[in-house]
Amino acid sequence: MTWDTANTMALEKLFHYQSYDPNNETEDHDRLKDVILEQKLYFSKPNNFNDPWDCRPWFKVNDLADSAVLDRHIRLYIDIARKHCPNLSEDEIQRRAIVFRNEPGRLVENLKILSQEMWKAIGDRYRVYCLSSKSDNELMWAHYSNKHQGICLEFDCRTEFICQALKVSYQEELPHLGITSDLDEEHLKPLVTKSAAWLYEDEYRLIAQEKCAATTDDTLLAQNNFVDLPNGTLTGIIVGCLASNWAVNAIKELVKCSTNSINVKQAVRADDKYRLSIVNC
Repeated sequence: MTWDTANTMALEKLFHYQSYDPNNETEDHDRLKDVILEQKLYFSKPNNFNDPWDCRPWFKVNDLADSAVLDRHIRLYIDIARKHCPNLSEDEIQRRAIVFRNEPGRLVENLKILSQEMWKAIGDRYRVYCLSSKSDNELMWAHYSNKHQGICLEFDCRTEFICQALKVSYQEELPHLGITSDLDEEHLKPLVTKSAAWLYEDEYRLIAQEKCAATTDDTLLAQNNFVDLPNGTLTGIIVGCLASNWAVNAIKELVKCSTNSINVKQAVRADDKYRLSIVNC
């Protein structure tokens, strides 16, 4: 399975919306300092997302009366159990597989349980940084940037770090996990698939593994939810159209302390139309 990325889509910039209030020492305030001064990005646990379907796996269990379909689902169970249920021994996994072959109804119930265990495992293992191709979307400023009073970070897609961001697939129907030769690719599907209701976000995602729970070393690795940000990756900070002058000045002071070249910009509300313009401060 091949995923579209910021690189294959030939994007120049990607953006991350977040809250910011220089008057309150909140996590959002500290995380901006982490980005600018420490060059660290905070990646979120999937379990904390605002979409209740986001990153949740689902297994289709129709047609188990067909012996070939039943066999594929049993192999799926074995593969998932080995990968995401370290508390189960190989003997126990094989014992359950024999039971499921004789009693398919019990396989259905266990796949439901496995989906919950996999959901927990996804939260333990993966960390996600959400980005958008848009910096001027009114809804995203309202939802994610404290009602247009927050900020939007601008990243350079020409850097190796950002160009690997995966494009989210928007679908009308909830996707189900199936049998493939590459289970890692298949199990990535819940992390980059969302309802078509979210299409306006045009989202891209950086996926990392929490270092203590990682099963491979060929992905981004997070340490306590943070991933190191290479030099030159963050190129701008856009301040919301309703942000205070105090917020703009506070961000400019932070940027002065950075060793990187970071432009400070602001979203400006048009008076005569529903549109935001991004201008240099």
